[in-house]
Amino acid sequence: MIVFVLAWVFSFVVASAGWLRIPDVDVLGQRSPVAGLLWVVSIFELPMLLLYMTLFEGLGARTPGKLLTGCRVARVDGQPPTMGDAFLRNLLRLLWITPFGPAFVLLDAWSMRVTELDQRMGDLAAGTVVVHAR
Repeated sequence: MIVFVLAWVFSFVVASAGWLRIPDVDVLGQRSPVAGLLWVVSIFELPMLLLYMTLFEGLGARTPGKLLTGCRVARVDGQPPTMGDAFLRNLLRLLWITPFGPAFVLLDAWSMRVTELDQRMGDLAAGTVVVHAR
């Protein structure tokens, strides 16, 4: 939710400064500036989401959501994740929003079910696991 709000704010600031024109997008035969705005926000949201997750997990092993739920990210050897680990585990999460997203979500669910440490595909690729913080 935080990233979504940041993407909206960023889009409005950039458009208000005149550095970005919000396109009219054709939706069911009608030109819609609202759809264009949503398209622009979604373009900004993806890199912001990746940056947000990578920085929080790479620097402190947890996002605010993980902090609230008492979880953290760790490497399988118990050490905190590196920035590279955090980037890789979250980069694979972006596959969820591709046209084949539902298949990737199911693959992650299956992976969490069959792996000993309940790891999704991003965790397996990065050598990380989400654990309960003590």
